[in-house]
Amino acid sequence: MSALGELIIYVIYFILGLLSVVFLILTIKSKNSIKPWTLIACILFGFLLYCFKSFQNDKYRKNQLSVVGVYYLTNYPDCDSCYIELKENMTYIVINKGKITEQSIWHYEVGGDYWVTYLDNDRHQLGYREYSYEFYRLKYPNIWNK
Repeated sequence: MSALGELIIYVIYFILGLLSVVFLILTIKSKNSIKPWTLIACILFGFLLYCFKSFQNDKYRKNQLSVVGVYYLTNYPDCDSCYIELKENMTYIVINKGKITEQSIWHYEVGGDYWVTYLDNDRHQLGYREYSYEFYRLKYPNIWNK
């Protein structure tokens, strides 16, 4: 079902974009009597495409913000009480006893049936190997309820 959901999103982009282009071409090539209607349709489908893209961007941003917080690491080398803090500006820091031991960038990737938080230019994943964690505290725990 997840792959079908991804396909549906691409189909919606394709249909809205195609209809915008078709009505733009019809506006350019049509006679004066139907030109206003084809122009209105072109603008309407262009606006719908913009709204759909904005909705998708907002959804992606909420997904990113849903993982912002503090994760208490369990397997970080030479560290018993380290934690990693993911920040809104797409950076993270690893803190050991009040000192920053590592800092870099992170990004969030989501597909139909998976989500992954990549650390340090895709070299590591949060929740895997040295970045494994048991406990966490999210900054925006109820972001989807807003």
